[in-house]
Amino acid sequence: MDLAASPGQQVRAAGAGRVSYAGRLAGQGVVAITHGPLRTTYLPVRPEVQVGRQVPLGARIGVLEDGPFHCPVACLHWGLLQGRVYLDPLSLVMRRVRLLPYWSPPATAPTPSPQPEPDRPPHQEPRLGLRDATTATGGALTGIVLTYSVAFAWRRARIRPVRRRPHRPPPGVIDLARERRLRRTP
Repeated sequence: MDLAASPGQQVRAAGAGRVSYAGRLAGQGVVAITHGPLRTTYLPVRPEVQVGRQVPLGARIGVLEDGPFHCPVACLHWGLLQGRVYLDPLSLVMRRVRLLPYWSPPATAPTPSPQPEPDRPPHQEPRLGLRDATTATGGALTGIVLTYSVAFAWRRARIRPVRRRPHRPPPGVIDLARERRLRRTP
């Protein structure tokens, strides 16, 4: 993940862990922090931490070095690995929304239902019938049938190239494939 930043800007740890690498690698400053089975990497960073040091979440681990950068602008390359497999580092900071089905509450003792407000009409569920579902399915099915029909008609009507005699080499050039065929024993 490339995050826009300016040279000299502070770089902080994405999570609590132990610094597993802090130094130069391939001409760039690199910091790697191990968080149990996960490892985050930050580059190009001038490290301000030592290998083996425990760092808390948000601890300053260095500052962004001056380029050259692989991005058109200055950026911090932030990586997340599990073993040798790269993962999306945004999964550490972005919450995932998961929708669950709505179940009506279990039936309990009858209670008086609240009366709807007089200025608003009562809530009504949309009225969908079998016809609505079959219309959508029919439209998709019609599209599929038309696509196959056009493809079939095109294949039948296309002009096919005329087959020519096999290419013969110019005089004096030996066709090795032909010679091998001739020398095969039956």
